[in-house]
Amino acid sequence: MGRILSIDRRIWFLVGALVLIAAGIMFVKIYFLKFTLLPSAEQEVWLLECRVRFETPGGPVKAQISMPDELPGYFLTGLSTTPGFSFDTREKGNRLIAEWTGNADAGTQTILYQMRLIPDPYSGIFADSMDLPKHPVWDNGVAANSAMALLRKADPTGTTAPEVLVPALLKLLHDRNSAEVRTLLPENSTGMPFIRVAEKLLAMRDLPSRPVEGIYLVDRRRRQQLTPQLEVFYDKLFHRYDPVTGKLLKGDGFMPLRTGNEPILHIEGAKNPKLYISVLKTSISAANLNRLRGDIIRHSWLLDVFGFNLPLEEQNMFKQFSMLPLAILVIVAVRNLIGAQTMGTFMPVLIALAFLNTGLVAGLISFALIMTVGLLARSYLTRLNLLMVPRISAVVILVIILMKMISVMAYTFGFGPGQTVTFFPLIIIAWTIERASMIWDEDGARTALRQLVVSLLASLPCYWLMGSQTLQYFFFSFPEMNLIVLAVILLIGVYTGYRLSELKRFQPLVMPCSDKF
Repeated sequence: MGRILSIDRRIWFLVGALVLIAAGIMFVKIYFLKFTLLPSAEQEVWLLECRVRFETPGGPVKAQISMPDELPGYFLTGLSTTPGFSFDTREKGNRLIAEWTGNADAGTQTILYQMRLIPDPYSGIFADSMDLPKHPVWDNGVAANSAMALLRKADPTGTTAPEVLVPALLKLLHDRNSAEVRTLLPENSTGMPFIRVAEKLLAMRDLPSRPVEGIYLVDRRRRQQLTPQLEVFYDKLFHRYDPVTGKLLKGDGFMPLRTGNEPILHIEGAKNPKLYISVLKTSISAANLNRLRGDIIRHSWLLDVFGFNLPLEEQNMFKQFSMLPLAILVIVAVRNLIGAQTMGTFMPVLIALAFLNTGLVAGLISFALIMTVGLLARSYLTRLNLLMVPRISAVVILVIILMKMISVMAYTFGFGPGQTVTFFPLIIIAWTIERASMIWDEDGARTALRQLVVSLLASLPCYWLMGSQTLQYFFFSFPEMNLIVLAVILLIGVYTGYRLSELKRFQPLVMPCSDKF
């Protein structure tokens, strides 16, 4: 205990700072960005398929689908699957515009557009305030008088609360026997014309409102058309009402896709366009979801920092590289806590990297075979009194020949893993042979073989750690964990106590003296 307390305070400060920084970054990722700790975790997402059918006489066609770039509780990503058309997306205000252009054949054509709604609890359309609506202008004095008469019926005192006024007004607008309603609404008017009239009536009471169109998130619901509804702003929130029943709607899975006057679908060079939306609930893995986190929080530089914008091949490579600090920690513990002598400081880590390319069984067999032949060849070359560089070069050439022979034999006998021996790092094996030979010459064969075996044994936990898909995902998604690994290495670096291998050697010094002494 005294030895621990005697550690330089600067070390404690540095270790504490590293741990706090790593913990802070992880907290932000998990709590705010919703990163998951395990790759097996899956997140439910909604898959929306927009199907646009239209008729064209043939020739150039330009089609646009306009979607909000931010939805309540979700982040939207899109992908076109329509061949024969060039596809592009752009932002326009708070809308995401998907655009197709191309020459279409005569007849009925179809455009497909798939979107994923990824849960994002910090996304939504909320407002703290909204400007008062302008006083509406009616077509004539009769319409204006009818509007005032309807308002007096729904709100005789002019002080009725919005949550009472809105349902009452919508109910009155459905009374086709009312002369006022017949004046304001053409016969059998529904949908948007109905909502527009309600919007103008609410504006006369200084209540901001807007029409919305959207769909219901119901699993496996196909060919949905846009459903119009009315949103009224009061109490610092938008409240959504069913224009048919006048009821306040909450938690029914409705997803607004259009607010305001801009249409969702716009098409040129065609006629009779129809939009159908199908909904399917699916899931996405944690690794794939993390690749979208930078887009979700709208900071592209985060993709560069996290590495999720790299091609998949490079990502897989860096997943292994991100495990190197953990493997180095193992070697530090083996040498400084256990006291085992390895061949070189980080030779076991390099051997483990080689095993990741070849597989453990094929790597062990190849390693034993190549090391045996290499040491014999190196011993013979030493007797020829060659200089170091030519000697190493000759060993490398022999290793290349042996690797080729192993691969050919593995292919001949159908041993698939043995064919990957060609990926065995050439420099690593040559360096290992040269290092083992030098120790053999200086300290004897026993020391060389012991260090070689210890290095091989130390490489096994490094191989299992670096090959773990769970740990690769964890350290790639949370590279700040390497700061904690660094902190642990710093603490081990100031440890001056007994190593495990020294306990037996120095046991008489640590045991209490006997009475006979």
